[in-house]
Order: sequence, then structure tokens, then C-alpha cells
Amino acid sequence: MEASRKKFGLVFVRMLIGGVVGFAAMKFGLEGGLGPMLRGAGPGSAALAGFGLIYGLMGLFVGIGVAVPALGAKLLNVGGREDIEDQRAQMMGGAVSCLALGIGMVLLALATPGGVVPGAVGAAAFGFALFLTAMITLLQWHGYDELWRNMSMESAAWGGTLIAMTLLFWGALALIGWAVLPDPAGLVALVMGLQLLGTFIAVGRRGLLIQT
Repeated sequence: MEASRKKFGLVFVRMLIGGVVGFAAMKFGLEGGLGPMLRGAGPGSAALAGFGLIYGLMGLFVGIGVAVPALGAKLLNVGGREDIEDQRAQMMGGAVSCLALGIGMVLLALATPGGVVPGAVGAAAFGFALFLTAMITLLQWHGYDELWRNMSMESAAWGGTLIAMTLLFWGALALIGWAVLPDPAGLVALVMGLQLLGTFIAVGRRGLLIQT
């Protein structure tokens, strides 16, 4: 019991530190580096860039953890460096996907009319990130064990359900004049944010947010 409490406390501290670092990085990115470039863009673009930073940070942290297993065992919520070595391919694939999606989302957010990034570049970067993510999933699918496959399908199911229900209800409210639909950048940000939430729900339901 005491060991379990210590384990929970350690994971909680890691999650807390990760949340603080992520929030600080996003705040600095939006108000500092990306702030001047997003000036004049709508709130949807800011939200899209913010989620892009979150995806990018996730990919960066996981990638570093996979590249340096001893460090990853301390930073990531895994049983130990053995888990990282056993699941290196899957974790690196996820890291590359998140990093690519993050970069694509930021470039797309900066590609609004009159933005600093040409529209074709932003659309191409985001489209390539989506294509790369799909290809990584397809190529690695046969290497997934039952847990990875089930989590992937559950993440897609939860994300799709959250996206559909949110857009349908929001659209209904907009239809009767009680709400305003998001702009295109906000729509992309909403979809990507809800998919991320769906992934956390699927992982959390299997008790994998906290190692026991």
C-alpha cells in the first residue's frame, strides 16, 4: 500500500510538472514567439496554434524519452526503461506523428489570409502531417499488440463521438441563433482538441494514465 501511494505521488508530480511546463510553453509561444505573427488573426487561429504547441511538445517529450530510455523512464509514465525499449517503434511513431501534427497546425494557424505563411504552405504542411500519421498507423498496425490496437480504436471512437456530438449540438444552437459557429481555424482546433481529449479518455479508462 505504501509503495503504491509513493508511485501515485510520483506520477502525480510528473503530471503536475508536465502540465505547468506545457502551460508555460504554450503561453510563452502564443504571447512571445507566435504572438506578433498571430496579430490580426482571429481567436480560432490562436486556439489552433495553441493546440499545435501542445501536440508538438507531446511529440518532443516522447521522442526524447524514446531516444534516451534512462531519461524517458523518469519523464514518461511508463513502468521503466524496459517498457520503452519493448515499445520503441510504437512510441517513436506516436512521437513523430504528434510532432508533425503540431508543426502542421502552427503553420496552418499562421496561414490565414494576410498571414506570414502562404496559404498553400500551411495547407500542405497540415495535409502532409495527417497523411504521415495515417501511414505510420497503417505501417505499424500489424506490430501492435492487442492493447495498442484496442486503445487506437477506442481513441478514434471516443474522439469521433466527441467531435460529432459537439458539432451537432453547437450547430443546432447556431441554427436557432443561440450560438455562433467557429471560424475555419477554430473548427480545425476544435476537432484536434477533441480528438486529443478522446485519446486521454481511452487511455484513462484502461488505467494507463497512472502506472500501478
